[in-house]
Amino acid sequence: MSKQIWIEKFETTELKNPVAIVGSPGLRSIGKLVVDQLIVQTNSRLMAELYSTHLPIIYQTKPSYSSHFSLPGIGGVRVNQGQIYLPKVQFYMCSSPPTIIVRGYHANFDGQYDIASKVVDFLIENGVNRIIVTAGYGSKNRKLCCAATNPEMIQEMKEKFNMDVDYSGPFYGFSGLVFGLASLKNVDALCLFSGTEPNFQDPESPDPNSSQIILQVLTKIINLS
Repeated sequence: MSKQIWIEKFETTELKNPVAIVGSPGLRSIGKLVVDQLIVQTNSRLMAELYSTHLPIIYQTKPSYSSHFSLPGIGGVRVNQGQIYLPKVQFYMCSSPPTIIVRGYHANFDGQYDIASKVVDFLIENGVNRIIVTAGYGSKNRKLCCAATNPEMIQEMKEKFNMDVDYSGPFYGFSGLVFGLASLKNVDALCLFSGTEPNFQDPESPDPNSSQIILQVLTKIINLS
């Protein structure tokens, strides 16, 4: 196969200045829970899917976002009741409010930058000028905090939602790279972190309570009634 990354498009969006919401199965799967519920809540439609030879079906690292050069994962498909599923990044669209929701997937070590860069480029091509990334950070308190690519966005979160910048540390995997590469590509990006107590036996075990904390504020930020 000559192509390492490709996107299959199902719908052409004519959204005006949509905001992108990004989440993936990171710490306690908080980002994934947020986007999964948002897709249902907004009745969003699948607009495109990104496939790549960099996306493993089985991870050799635990958690999946801790990629390692000597453990690239195992390629393949998933079979469920006769249906075949390739690993992918999915893009959903909603017209009210104008939103593109990205359900992420962690790439292997060699391809993680390429996947994240392709995702940001696709969002830019579809008119996105602000990206909101959702994720968790390790804390015994379920406190919401933020990071952003410019100080004005942080000040906005402080004034409107009494949110601070309490988290300091690494942000691994797909969502972290999308956040970082958005800055390099001059796209405004905001990250909403919700505190969650790590489960060291199963780092990606879902924490729906922490994801709800993000959703409550996120729906106000994007004016979702």
